[in-house]
Amino acid sequence: MAVQVVFAFSQGAGGVTNFFALDGAASGVLDNTVYTLGGDFSLVDVTSEVRTLTISRGRSALLGEVQAGSASIVLDNRARLFDPLSGSGGAFPYVSDIVPRKNVQILLDGQAIFSGLVDDWQIDYSVSGDSTTTAVCGDGFLTLGQTNVDATAKTAQTSGARVGAVLTEAGWPTGKRDLDAGQVTLQADTPAADTNLLSYISTIKNTEFGAFYMDRQGLATFEDRLSTQNFAAAAVLGTGGVPISSIEIDSTTDQIFNTVALTRKGGSTATRTDSTSESAFGKSELSQTDLLFDDDTELGDLADFLLSRHKDVTYQIRSVSIVVDGLSDAQRVAVGSLEVADPLRVAFSPSTGAAISQFATLDRIDHSFTRAEPNHVVTLSMSQAQPSFILDSVLFGALDASILGF
Repeated sequence: MAVQVVFAFSQGAGGVTNFFALDGAASGVLDNTVYTLGGDFSLVDVTSEVRTLTISRGRSALLGEVQAGSASIVLDNRARLFDPLSGSGGAFPYVSDIVPRKNVQILLDGQAIFSGLVDDWQIDYSVSGDSTTTAVCGDGFLTLGQTNVDATAKTAQTSGARVGAVLTEAGWPTGKRDLDAGQVTLQADTPAADTNLLSYISTIKNTEFGAFYMDRQGLATFEDRLSTQNFAAAAVLGTGGVPISSIEIDSTTDQIFNTVALTRKGGSTATRTDSTSESAFGKSELSQTDLLFDDDTELGDLADFLLSRHKDVTYQIRSVSIVVDGLSDAQRVAVGSLEVADPLRVAFSPSTGAAISQFATLDRIDHSFTRAEPNHVVTLSMSQAQPSFILDSVLFGALDASILGF
C-alpha cells in the first residue's frame, strides 16, 4: 500500500526518555544530539491496522490564515491493540503508548505528507463486536499557537530574519525550520506583552506578502514573496501534468475587495479604492493594521497591488480532485510534494468549447484514504493568481496580460 502510517512509540517499558525540555539546563539546549523533540523512541508501522484516514492542511483562501494541520487516523481495535485498558501488552507491546503527544508521520510512497503529534485517542466499541481507535493529530502549529513572543526589542531586519529570531526565542529548534531570507526590511519593534507568536508572525507574513505554515515534514516554513509568486516553477495539474478527476469553478465575491486600507505600525495609513468595482459589486474593504514596513512607500505599493488583484470578479478554479490510485510514480511524487502556497497551473479541456487554463496559488491540501476503491483521493483548494510581469518571459512578459508585481 502506498500510504504508510508510523507512530513514534517508547523504547522499553520505562517510557520515552531524553525529551527536549524548554528551559532545561541540559535538556533545553538547542541543536543538541541527546535531548530531542521526540525523545528516544521506536518507529512503529501500524499501516495494516488503518481503516481510514484524512489529512487537512492549509487555509480557506489566499488572504486567510493558515490553520493547524490535522489528521484523523481510524485504526482497527477489534483485538484491543490500541486500548490501554486491554491488558494485552503481549499482543501489542506499545499499548501503554496510547497517550497524547506521540509523534506521528503519514507517508506516500516513502515521502511524508503529514508530520505531527497525537492530540487525542478516541476508542469506540460497538455491541456488534466492532471497535476502532481514532488518533486525532495536529501539526506543530498546535505548539506554536500556545506560545507568546518575548516583549523585547527587535532590531530592524529582514522578514525572514525576524521570523527566525522569534522562533529562536520560543525555543523552536533550528533544525525544524525552512525560512526564506525575506524581501522586505522590517522596522525595529517591541511587541506588546502577551502577543501570540502565530499572530506576530502573521503580521510579518502580511508585511512581506509571503506565507508561513508547518510543512508536510514538520518544518516551520516561511516563504517570501519571490517564492509564493514564482509561477515559472508552477506545478501543472490536468492537461500536460498530473491527471485530475474533477474540477470546481465559481465566481464568488467572497474575495472581492474594492477598498484596501493598510496601516503601518507607528506610521500612516495607505487607502486605495476602485469606484467601478464598488458600483458593480458593492463596497467591500480589506484592512490590515500594524504592518511592520519601515517606510510608507512599500505600504502604498502593497495597497496598490492588493487592490489590483482583488477588485474584480473572475470565474476561477476553486478546487480539483486527484485520484492517486493509478498515477505513475512520478505523478505520485509530484502530488505528495505539494505544499501550501505553491504556485499552480491548472489546465482542463471540457467535452465542448474552449479549454480552461489558469494560474493559481494552493490554499489547502486534503487527503482522504479508505480501503474501498478509490483508496486515496487528494483535493486541492486554490485561489486564482495573476502572475507578475517578467521581462523577456514567453509566459509572463506579455504587455497588458501580466501585472507588475509587488
